[in-house]
Amino acid sequence: MSLFCSAAAAAAAASASQSLSSSSASVFRMCSYNVLAQCYVKSEWFHWTTPKSLLKWKQRKEQLRVKLKEEIKADVFCLQEVDEFESEWKEFIENEMNMGVFYKQRTQKSNKKRDGSLVCWNKEKFELLSTLGVEFNELASTKENEEEKKEYERDCVAACVMLLHKASNVPITCVSTHLYWDPSKAHVKLKQAEYLREEVKRWSKAEDNVLIGGDFNSLATSDVYKSMIDNDYVSLMRDEETGREPEYTNVTPSFTETIDYIFASKNWIEKVTHRGEIKSRDLLFDGCPCEGEPSDHLPIYCDIELKTANA
Repeated sequence: MSLFCSAAAAAAAASASQSLSSSSASVFRMCSYNVLAQCYVKSEWFHWTTPKSLLKWKQRKEQLRVKLKEEIKADVFCLQEVDEFESEWKEFIENEMNMGVFYKQRTQKSNKKRDGSLVCWNKEKFELLSTLGVEFNELASTKENEEEKKEYERDCVAACVMLLHKASNVPITCVSTHLYWDPSKAHVKLKQAEYLREEVKRWSKAEDNVLIGGDFNSLATSDVYKSMIDNDYVSLMRDEETGREPEYTNVTPSFTETIDYIFASKNWIEKVTHRGEIKSRDLLFDGCPCEGEPSDHLPIYCDIELKTANA
């Protein structure tokens, strides 16, 4: 285990919980995390991960559960690449984490993978008002020929929940999404982001109070990121002083960049009181998954303080 051991894990857990330990009722923690579906785990795809036992689901599952329940301790989790939801996730979230959950499985037009996205929430702080599953394949229905239709049939989805923050009586729409991966299909990702915003606005009575956490598969210099900012969203993980996103959220030997974000619609959040630190690169070995990090993505999370005027 060498570099990342129980002492480091304990330190991470202490850091993760420090802000909320003395927080007011108007503060809650939001986390977005691509947990790496086991259906995408093959040793040849993650040749840098050693020992190979770190790729086995039994070990990854236990590490993920510790990270979610004991280290991050968010009030709202937006998870992506969740597979085998009924057998591997539902009971853990509902019974061991005592959270409500809404899961949207990806469609299967292009392949038979069965992972999806979910939102789960602290039932003591939030009341569920409504749910919505968004299927980005609907973009294909606007195209005239079969080639164009196929271009947009990528089976990506979003899970949306409308929650009532009990302490402030503020409705909040929370969304977990995963945009298409292919770097050569930036136009597809851009249309998916546009469609998501439109669907949330159409559906949500809390359209002014929106949080979107997800794997956007897009850099902060991309048109996707720009489209979110240009349409009255802010990135909550972006440091106000430096103007920068976390240095990386996806770590492999050939690609170490930030592609995961937590976006919020403007003018309803007082401030971000704490941002989870991204683990130092020298603790991530040749890339993720690795000891202490069971996914190829790192979780991102922050503590959000609501405006008291909304109470």
